[in-house]
Amino acid sequence: MPRSLHRHAVVIGASMAGLATARVLTDHFESVTVLDRDPLPEGTGPRKGVPQGRQAHALLSGGSRAIAELFPGIMEELVADGAELIEFNGGSWYQADGYRAECLVVRQVVSASRPFIEAGVRRRVAALGHVTIETGHAVETLLHAGDRVTGVKVFDGTTSRDIVADLVVDCSGRASHGALWMEDLGYQAPDTVEVRCDVRYASVILPRRQGDLDKTFSVVIESPPHGKRAAFLLPIEGDRWIATITAGYGAEAPTDEASFRAAAASLPSLEIHQVLQGLDQLGPVATHRLISSKRRRYERLRDVPAGFLALGDAICSFNPLYGQGMSSAVLQAVALGECLQGSENDQALVRAFYRRAAKVIANPWQIAVGSDFAYPETTGPKPAGTDLVNRYITRVLRAAQVSPEVNTAMILVQNLLAPPSSLMRPSMMRAVRRASRDLARHRRVEGATGRRPAGVVTAGA
Repeated sequence: MPRSLHRHAVVIGASMAGLATARVLTDHFESVTVLDRDPLPEGTGPRKGVPQGRQAHALLSGGSRAIAELFPGIMEELVADGAELIEFNGGSWYQADGYRAECLVVRQVVSASRPFIEAGVRRRVAALGHVTIETGHAVETLLHAGDRVTGVKVFDGTTSRDIVADLVVDCSGRASHGALWMEDLGYQAPDTVEVRCDVRYASVILPRRQGDLDKTFSVVIESPPHGKRAAFLLPIEGDRWIATITAGYGAEAPTDEASFRAAAASLPSLEIHQVLQGLDQLGPVATHRLISSKRRRYERLRDVPAGFLALGDAICSFNPLYGQGMSSAVLQAVALGECLQGSENDQALVRAFYRRAAKVIANPWQIAVGSDFAYPETTGPKPAGTDLVNRYITRVLRAAQVSPEVNTAMILVQNLLAPPSSLMRPSMMRAVRRASRDLARHRRVEGATGRRPAGVVTAGA
């Protein structure tokens, strides 16, 4: 039971952000109500409010650790229910015109579809004694008294009613109305930063057969600025694969089985094509489109109402290509819990949370936006020094093909376990220079002899 005098909290949205937030709030509030406008599936199927859920998702190590701390034993439960536990070194990762080397850290990850992971977390949240999940409830507006939000007005399709709360957390996602609600209360809305990437996604679910990539995974990322596609083959529950091909910046994305097969066959690494070759039919192709990464700068607001804050995609939604959304949201929920420890539920709490959330968001935003600006078609506010950083990151990715040390450092950054600045440390920059020389020498030998020289550490070759 909570250790504070806070009585009731409302969470808007029952996605990963909302569920993780509800769990955190149970440590500080006597009761928590989660509201979602959608009917939630009984099992593990996708739902209307999360259209991206039909595409491949990754639960990065930083997010996995946070979820495991919030819900002890949940990773083991997911695996027992059918999720795959894969060794990161067992897969094939092709990027910067070559395969990544091995990784020096032992890292197992749970691989499953997003609806499956979300259903497992939702089941654990629903089992908490003082949490109620109400579906079919759309939040119309915020209730307030003076400079404080006191609850929400909801519509269930028939009638409206007021729900009183000491704290309202908006986890309603990218389409959040939180900024509009704040304006309705007389507060300034946060500035919004958008970086246009216009990426299209196409996914199919496939049966997994003995011998398919040793049942591990495949990642293929074409090199910018001319290569504008990426592809992922990940094991999911039910002894199946999910195969996702993305295309951005004007590149054509698959829309049906024929174009999906053609796209897989034209990738620079053919693992996914080889898996598809043995299948007579692929099944339906699920598509999705994301126009831009969007960040609402709540942390820059001088005046905020007490009792209301936004979290997850309601603050920042990333290009899903980088797999950061779920992990970032869970880490923001953890940050909220830290802010609530011994704090009054007032404007100072809200401002403190936004400062911490901004720190959580900073690294994945830098990774996503910086990578998107490797394409000249990307539009939006471009951080100073991006071109210089991107040129260096290209060197890092190439060095990661022959250096386990460099590859490990890159993997830690990509999994939100280390900041991008860790790649700029003098020792790492020296390792990148050494590996770059080794790679150049190996490629000269390979080009002259037509074979890969001895001593090259290359995954997937």
